Formats: sequence, structure tokens, C-alpha cells
Amino acid sequence: MALRLLCGLTLAAMMAPAVAVAQVNDFGVGGILDIPSARMNPEDELTVTYSRKDVADIYAIGYQVLPRLEASFRYSVNNARKLSPVPGTECEFGTGPSYGCDDNRDRSFEAKLKLLEESEYLPDVSVGIRDLLGTGQWGAEYLVASKRIGENLDVTAGIGWGRLAERSVASNPLIQLDPAFAVRDTDFGLGGTFSFKSFFRGPDIGAFGGIRYRIPQWRVDLLAAYNSDSYERERRLNTIPDADPLSFGVEWEATPGVRLAASWQQGNQFAIKISAALNTGQTSPRKRPNGFGAARVPLEPATEFERGVEWWPRMVQDAEASGVLVREVKESPQGSLQVRYVNQTFQEEADAVRRVLTLTELYVPTRVTEVLATGESMGLPTHTVRYRRPNLESSALLQQPGRIELLPPQTIEAPDHVRDFRYPNGALSVGLQARAYLMDPSFPLLYQISAVVDGAVDLGGGWGVNGRWVQNLKSQFDRIERDGDSQLPPVRSDLKKYLQQGKSGIDSLALVKRGKLRDDLYYQMYGGILEEMYSGVGGEILWRPFDQPFAIGANLNGVVQREYDKGFGVLDYQTVTGHVSFYWATPFRNIDVAVHAGRYLAKDIGATLEIQKRFSNGWSVGAFATLTDVPFEVFGEGSFDKGLIFRIPFDLYSTKNTRGAYRTIIRSINRDGGRMLDNWPGSLWENSRGTMADQLRRNEHRMPPE
Repeated sequence: MALRLLCGLTLAAMMAPAVAVAQVNDFGVGGILDIPSARMNPEDELTVTYSRKDVADIYAIGYQVLPRLEASFRYSVNNARKLSPVPGTECEFGTGPSYGCDDNRDRSFEAKLKLLEESEYLPDVSVGIRDLLGTGQWGAEYLVASKRIGENLDVTAGIGWGRLAERSVASNPLIQLDPAFAVRDTDFGLGGTFSFKSFFRGPDIGAFGGIRYRIPQWRVDLLAAYNSDSYERERRLNTIPDADPLSFGVEWEATPGVRLAASWQQGNQFAIKISAALNTGQTSPRKRPNGFGAARVPLEPATEFERGVEWWPRMVQDAEASGVLVREVKESPQGSLQVRYVNQTFQEEADAVRRVLTLTELYVPTRVTEVLATGESMGLPTHTVRYRRPNLESSALLQQPGRIELLPPQTIEAPDHVRDFRYPNGALSVGLQARAYLMDPSFPLLYQISAVVDGAVDLGGGWGVNGRWVQNLKSQFDRIERDGDSQLPPVRSDLKKYLQQGKSGIDSLALVKRGKLRDDLYYQMYGGILEEMYSGVGGEILWRPFDQPFAIGANLNGVVQREYDKGFGVLDYQTVTGHVSFYWATPFRNIDVAVHAGRYLAKDIGATLEIQKRFSNGWSVGAFATLTDVPFEVFGEGSFDKGLIFRIPFDLYSTKNTRGAYRTIIRSINRDGGRMLDNWPGSLWENSRGTMADQLRRNEHRMPPE
């Protein structure tokens, strides 16, 4: 599951600036070998971990959500190199053959909260739940402390419940509060829900601990751990013959952000681990424009254009060379210049503003005293930046910074100059795409490599056509064996058929109209092949007050399911789906919250809660959960729809400015309940989020001209 992200993040971590290196355990949270510690990473640190040993291969994605809150999602492939017992023998608990009987595939979430910060005399103290949402296979809870001794030695000790109490040392102290804590529920049903009757319960507790000794000159840590998990389940299934509590290992910091580890665990198995880390909240480096543009022009010549030289063509040319499209300008007798621009290459909108203002300083005559730069997103004006120019007649030009002010988007009436466009006009791009199929019971990761042709045609007046063709180059999707077993209409569980019968085909081909009903009310209408599995028509409206942290939207779509070959044909299933959405850009640590309520593709009614940490550098990391009127037993395995959201910007890891990004949603299981259309609902908010006032104001320091 995480292997694709692991490779990508490993490369990104090697290219990124040095960061505090994550010291995670085999489960992808702060720890030593296979035990947890109280340690946490810097806020916004993302880690991807792969650990390999006889008990299980574990793929984990960890994230430091808040300074004191760490979370991890993982997929475990038990007994990965012995997938089935000896043919002809019967597997039963405690009596299985020598090859072992464990073929389980497990998905689970872990959360850890820091209760106490380390000081001179006190340790870090954290509490965690290892299987917060899952089947309970790794079910354990713990209270753990970690303390540094000197510069290089870090000592950890803790107590545990559940699996971490298998080597018991005392009775569960919580029984003194309530006798119900003596009984631990082991029935997790369909999984995917909170099992409150198991957390911190059971008759006993265990004790675990470990040490990490740093050898700085070698970038090496020596590790030792005592684990109170006796691996009773795996021993019953003959995955391992026995389990010693002691494990030893060595961990090497290969490069900032990447760590490799080798260890001898449970006295019977060799283990390896690789982890990659990067900080999603890091500041974007400011880069020179992609083209030569105005970067080579000295900052004096604005006055020469007052002698009859036309400044508009040169400004437009340099703007396009440096990644900004200037559409039109208008000068007022009062000395104000309105400029409408489109950011084509800069990940951060503030950098595009800076480029526009720099060009005005270079080329616009000195009689202009202020610039009103209005930016667009999806062809719709979203914001205006007012820049009051310094005194250009002063010899101390560079020592007199102008003033920046944010305003609602301005409309240019009867512009003086308009960039000459012929309609229709368009663009075509060809690239490669890697697609993963995750967490299949037989194959944790399958992939397809395709050539992708993206096309966009601007018809003028807010009308356009967008499309994508995918041409298969290499696919492993024929290996997919598992069919959907849903009791609901197969609105998503038929994905296997699309992957196998539609390896090449039309991903999307839609006619779109976008516009504004008033200054703060945006709309879009669309029709055609909307996504891989659905064609139809629909529309979305978004009320987004400029200087407010919230927005309200609604969408309505009539769709029909496509044929599996991803051509123009359709199947019998059709439905109407739509949602009302509330978006809130909270002032709390870059967190955005969204709630969508309405009717989903399987005709179920419910709501989705979505929480994302969104950064101006382009990164976004979040999670969502959907509850509808579909009972858990009808939904099936996993109980309800949930998953993780990632948007990875290319700009941070490229030498050139780019707005490109990879966006993906990782679900623990692909079911039919609580599923929306892809791409369209919410796209007005999602694609214009970087131009909202809070994001612009946060990066106002990047706007003044060079």
C-alpha cells in the first residue's frame, strides 16, 4: 500500500532541505524496534515506513497532526512469505503445520497523545492506542515515558494493555475504578469502528522498555527493546515457533529524512525497515522565473516609456516568459493601473503577485502611483492586491517599499489593452501516469503505467472543454481476483472491471461553463464523461465571501454508470446525487474543515466530515469519514467509508516553478456506501483555496516586488 508513497517520499526527502529525522518503530510511530516510545516528530512531519519480518510485513503512513498528537495508518501482510499451509493439511489454532496458517491482511489506525513534555527532571509521557480503528489484531494500549540521559542515550519504559499485557507483571490498576475494566472485548465485528469495550481493558498489564544509543559521527543508533507482547497469536498459527522478549538492532541515518534499520527480533527472526520523512509545512523556496523574463532587466527604466515607447507589449512578453499571463490593463487619470493576470506556474499565489508587481515597477510609467492586480482561478476573478508604489523619482528606490492591501476581486471596465486571444484556443499535454491498486488480499500493491493525454479548449465567455485519454503501457491489474460482494448497487465495487476491461480509454471529456452570479457567488455547469465510472450532467454553486474564512456550496448531478471499457457506452444504472457543503478555513494550525450532506451514488443519505491540514506550499494532508443510512452490516467490511487525503506538490522538489501536484485518496477498503462523484463536487472551493484572503495574507511578505 505505502510502497509507492515510500519510493516517492524517499526521493522527496533526499531532495528536500534537512529535517529532524523521524525515529519511528516497525508500526510507523515514534518507538524502538517493535515497541512504542513517548517520542514524537516535529509538527507536520509525514513518514512512510516499510518493515519486513516473518511475523508480518507492515506498510505504515504516519503524520504528526499536532505538536502533541501523532497518528498512523498501516496495512499488515501477515506471514508474507508463507501464504498458505502445506497442501492437504488442516490449519487449526495450536495444531497447524510447520508452514504456518496465518494469511490475514489487516488495516488499522494508531493514535498517540503526549501528556507531558520532557524537562530537566521529568520525561516525555505519552498515551496511545495501537488499534484505534481496525479488527483488533494488533489491539493494545500503552502509557509510556522516555528520558534522555546525556547527549546520546534515550531510555524508554512503559506499561501496556491487550497484546502488550501478554507478559503480565501486575493486575490492571483501572479495575479499582470500575470492575468492568477486567473484561476485554475481542469481538470487533466487521472492523473499522471504535471498540470502546476493549480499550485499556483486561485483567493484567505488561511492562516494556528499550534504549536508543546514538553514535553521532557514524549517524548510527544502537537499539535494544524488551517487548511485553509475546506474539501468542502468531505462535498459535505457527508463524514463529516461540518469542523471546528481547530484540536488538542498528539504525542508520542514510541521509536527512531517510533511515535504514536491521534487527534480530523475538530471538528467531531477522527484520529490516526503511522509513522516509519530510515536513509538509516547510516554507517554499523562492525561485527565479522559469523563463528569462524581467529578471535580467535593471530596475530603472520605467521613466523612458513616458517618452512615447509602448510599454504594454514588453510587459506582456516578459510576463508570459516568467510564468504569468497578463490578460488586460486599464489606467485611470488618478494614477491607478488595473491589471488582470493568471498565475500559470507559481505554486504560491503570493509569488505570482510579486512577479506582476515587479513587472509594473519595470515597465509602467512613473505617473502610475498604485497598481490593482486582480488574479484568477479556474477563469474566475478571486482577489485583488492593491500596491501603492514608492516614490519613483527618489534615488533611494529600493529602500522605499510600497504598501500592500488585499481587496475583493475588481472588474476592469473598458480596458485600455487586452491580450489578443483567438477563440477557440487550447493546450495539449502528454505525460506518464502511475496508478496503484492497494490492499488486495492476495497482492498488497498492483500498478499500471500509462501514457496520459490531457487536453483543454477555451471557447471564450467562460466556456471550455476538458478531456483526458489514458493509454495503457503496462498493467498488473489482471491479477486482481477479489470481486465486490456489496449488498448495495455496485457504484464503486465494480472497479475491478474498469481496471481490467478499460485499461485504455477515456477518463473524462466534459463541456464546462463557469462564471459569477455576483462578486462572491461562483458557479459551474458541466456535462459529458465526468470521470472513470460515470457520465452525466451537473452543476455547482459556491458562495465565498472574500475576506471570510468560510464558504457554502451545493452541487446536483444526474449520472449514469459507464461501460467497463471506458468508451462512450453506458450501463443501466443511473441516479441523482448532490450535496450541500460547508467549508471553514479555521485559524487553528492550518486546519480546514468541510461537511458535505446529501445523497450519494448508491442512493444512500448521509454526511461526510473532512479535515485537512492545508499549506500554502501546496501540501495537503487530511482524513474523512462518511456515515449514511446504510447499516454497518449492509455496508460490509469496514462498516463505513473513510480514508486519507494527500496532495503532494511538485514545486517543492523541482528546480523550476510548477503548479503541478499529485492528489490521491487512500481508502482502507473499496465499498459502495457513502461514495461521491470524483473531481467535480467541491472543485470550486478546492481549486480556488490558495487565493483566499487568509492564504494571501499569510504570505503577504512574499508579494513586494524584487
